[in-house]
Amino acid sequence: MAEVLEKKILDLLDRREELVGRLNNLETMKPDTNSRVYKKIRHDYSTKLQEVLEKINEQRSSLENKAKELAAQISDKEIAFTDQSDQVDELQIRAKLGEFNHDNDDFKNELNQSESDRDQTSGTLDKIRKELNDLNGVLSDVDHATSAGVPGMDASVQPGTGSRVADDVIDIEDDELIEEMEEAGATDLDRDISEGSDESDENKCPNCGHKNPPHLVVCEECNAELEDLSQDLDDEFDFDDMDVDI
Repeated sequence: MAEVLEKKILDLLDRREELVGRLNNLETMKPDTNSRVYKKIRHDYSTKLQEVLEKINEQRSSLENKAKELAAQISDKEIAFTDQSDQVDELQIRAKLGEFNHDNDDFKNELNQSESDRDQTSGTLDKIRKELNDLNGVLSDVDHATSAGVPGMDASVQPGTGSRVADDVIDIEDDELIEEMEEAGATDLDRDISEGSDESDENKCPNCGHKNPPHLVVCEECNAELEDLSQDLDDEFDFDDMDVDI
């Protein structure tokens, strides 16, 4: 059974190698090939290769099940081999202890049968182990073949598109950030102007505390003088430090 499965998959693997080789050779011919003809032939080979890979995967499950069966058989045979080997050793030791006479036909027949069973089990074990080893080799080839896929068909994104998308996203975020900063700056500026204007508009009476319009010099409530304008002028223009020629 395993040999038949291996033969099917090995044939499929050979077919896969043939198609991959043709596709690779086609790539080297691409610069000198009509683009329409190149695409047609490539599509043909790629489709056939995909079909082969699907068939390989279908057979793979059968191979894996067979490998499990062989592994279970090996485990059973190893237990049987250990028991048979112990039986042979036990008979030989009992004979050395004088329990059995080597001239006794019954003893010789039992010992010969035990040795024959042990050797037969050992031969079966070697055969199954080799079969499993070959099967694992085929499965390894299947893994390599299916993981490689169809040459040139595994790229989901064209070169450069990923980085371009990232650049676009960054640009958008930067624009939004700039707008937010500008709006925040405008708000702060409006607030500063408003606060400045409140301070400049405030003309509080030192006598009664009434807030008067900025152009008044006498409080409209208590007629008290609001500020010493001459002092402000003196502070702004230091006439003592100016040289005036008359």
